[in-house]
Amino acid sequence: MPVDDEESVYRLVKVSECKAVDGRWEFQSGAFSNSTPIHDGERDDEMSVVLADTLSALDRFPENLPMETPCAGEPEIWGVAKLNAGFLRNDEGQEILRTPEDDEAAHGDVRGPKNPKRRKRLKKHASWVVEPQKAPT
Repeated sequence: MPVDDEESVYRLVKVSECKAVDGRWEFQSGAFSNSTPIHDGERDDEMSVVLADTLSALDRFPENLPMETPCAGEPEIWGVAKLNAGFLRNDEGQEILRTPEDDEAAHGDVRGPKNPKRRKRLKKHASWVVEPQKAPT
């Protein structure tokens, strides 16, 4: 089943992919890089996300993602960014796939090249659902 244009996708963002500006975390464009390195024939143009519609169907909330897998060991250094599926698909030429995993039923991938200019546009489009709790220094 395709992901509707109106839906959100959530990206877990680590503080190392942010910079501190005026006491707040701001995304760096690297936060929106493809997350799958080429390995054993896997694709290298996919960015892992969590799909809002599946998360909602599971009665889960994006605000809780840093406390859940894979961040459970250090949730304070993770934040949750929100992007719109229609923007990714229609404006940026990305494909949004449902790719559930054993430890994340709401997992998806945003497939397509993400050159530096595209990552900067994704950075501008993204907004925080949850900023990392670790204080910016």
